[in-house]
Amino acid sequence: FLTSCLRACTCEKPERTPPSTAMAHPLMPKMRTSTFQRVQDHLSSEGIFLMADAQVRGFPMRYASPGFEQLYGYSSTEIAGRKCGDVLGGSAIVSSMENLAGIATAASCPLQEADARIRFLIGKAGEACRAMMANPGTRVGVALLVNRKKSGVLFVCECLLLNLRHPALNWSYCVGFQRDISQEVPLRTLLANASEDAYARLLQSRNSALECRRSTLLGVGSENVIRYLHEKAMDVF
Repeated sequence: FLTSCLRACTCEKPERTPPSTAMAHPLMPKMRTSTFQRVQDHLSSEGIFLMADAQVRGFPMRYASPGFEQLYGYSSTEIAGRKCGDVLGGSAIVSSMENLAGIATAASCPLQEADARIRFLIGKAGEACRAMMANPGTRVGVALLVNRKKSGVLFVCECLLLNLRHPALNWSYCVGFQRDISQEVPLRTLLANASEDAYARLLQSRNSALECRRSTLLGVGSENVIRYLHEKAMDVF
């Protein structure tokens, strides 16, 4: 469905903006302010998203959506230019003895096993990134992760990953749509399923919820979502 949405985006007649709006790239007319705000509110209601540079190893973050600070405790300026995993994800967790102790307690396992389970989930995040990058604009990568807030609190993060190329800038960037699903998948449950077969079954059990989320974010009307993301990319490039 995403391929058709992207095609609709490129074919849709651009909306006119008032003369008072900022100058747009000649190939990318800016969205109407009301449409832009409506899309931003829609995405914010579905969690948060991060925009990262797909042309640099490690995907350094370039933009964090409204709500990011409320979820993570970091301001957007604190994370700009840094790799997501080094600040929020598994790499940050395995480098912290306090966080590993929390994982070991949640999973009722030794520290070495806790480390192995987090590294397994880091690998699954890598697989989702490779799937996204191998199919630009046509496949959404999915991962269930343990992420860390600035306070040190750990939670289960559902992450949908999309790679796009800006039509005017030719910049390859990726977008990670994130939300806290700890109420649906407790930390203990995710850690208990941090092995190949068990993780695959857990993802399969969430197939309906994941498809609903993909449809909400990128289904009918997603041409405006894609245009919004391209406009944001223009701002942060």
